[in-house]
Amino acid sequence: MVGGSSIRQRLESIDSRQVNPGLDRIHELLEVLGNPQLDYPTAIIGGTNGKGSVAAMLTAMGRAAGHRIGLYTSPHLTVVEERFQVNETPISVSGLDSQLEFVFAAADKHLDSPPSYFEILTAAAFRYFSEAQVDLAVLEVGLGGRWDATNVTRPKVAVISSVAIDHQEYLGNDVEMIAAEKAAIIPSGGIAVTAPQKPSVLEVIRQQAVSVEATLWETESFPLVVKRTDAQLCHTIDFTGQLRDYVGLEISLPGGHQVENAQCAILAAEALDRRRLRIGSDAIWAGLRNTRWPGRCEWLEESPPIILDAGHNPEAAQALARYLSELRHRKIFNRLHLVLSTLADKDTEGIVQALYPLADHLVATRAPSGRATTAHELLAIGAPPSQSQVVDDPGEALAAARASADPEDLICVCGSTYLVGSLRPLLVDT
Repeated sequence: MVGGSSIRQRLESIDSRQVNPGLDRIHELLEVLGNPQLDYPTAIIGGTNGKGSVAAMLTAMGRAAGHRIGLYTSPHLTVVEERFQVNETPISVSGLDSQLEFVFAAADKHLDSPPSYFEILTAAAFRYFSEAQVDLAVLEVGLGGRWDATNVTRPKVAVISSVAIDHQEYLGNDVEMIAAEKAAIIPSGGIAVTAPQKPSVLEVIRQQAVSVEATLWETESFPLVVKRTDAQLCHTIDFTGQLRDYVGLEISLPGGHQVENAQCAILAAEALDRRRLRIGSDAIWAGLRNTRWPGRCEWLEESPPIILDAGHNPEAAQALARYLSELRHRKIFNRLHLVLSTLADKDTEGIVQALYPLADHLVATRAPSGRATTAHELLAIGAPPSQSQVVDDPGEALAAARASADPEDLICVCGSTYLVGSLRPLLVDT
């Protein structure tokens, strides 16, 4: 075994973007580790946008029901430990080092080819949850679904959140091909839940469910009433699920898109309830009310207030734009200041087309990633607001937005997980 710093250096030496299709290697690694992923029930959450929010909601519901819940997510905002949580508490640095040492040692001894960055982390998560004796592990799919390292369990329920174009180089060039990859997480003979989808996407999901003899619950088929929203556009809803009716559910995560995510989480909880993991009405109510998901339309009570949003594809940007437009319509803020960065391998044009028309002031910056679009390139795309500036350093970019903003304005940091992850520690006492 090697020391913690050395094991982290080894982890970081692996290209996190490397994707090796197929599940043989992760199966082989888990077999060597004693198949820890089979020691507890799982729920798997896939899709393009919203899967992290659904996972966080379902985790909060399970906790409110008194269960010990493991949560595995990706990517992380600031530190890799965020990806491994038990009862919403991240694994310790030493705890993760210990898991990594064990997994690397097993891989070195028994595997012919080295596992990927994500395979190493996923195996470590499975082993950690086994040792922690969780009652349920909630797993967020990393990429796609069919060949994702998380797709090696026997889930009690699978959720497919909103499907959109992303990661075309791995998943396919059209949304139907992408949907087929994501729908492959649906368990044979199990229960699957899907958010509202384009008709062609929904048909792909339906066909996959039929092919594996799974029951599909479509959220649009269940009665919903939005009763009210607060100043931050957190919604209160009435919802009729598969098992029971819910009145006055308060969704703590802001934005209209979170209503769809909440429906998915409620139905997933009901599916687990049917599979003898009791999650009752009170737990669902409390879980939705207490869900926290950093970096996703996250409000920071500053002067002026700051919103952090790590959405990084056009559909996520459009959801953010709808949210900001509604805030403006309600006169929640005066002027909007965007601190924006994107990655060059994302659809930057689609992102800026959604956000530029709303901005009164743009501070283009460069997230701390070798894949980031330069700030000057951002200004050359689309039609940025007349008040725009280039500030390469993210911290200085945020300072520039603050210097230009009045207390009645709003600052929104968005476009990249790397950007939000670099600035959040400066704003939040973690």
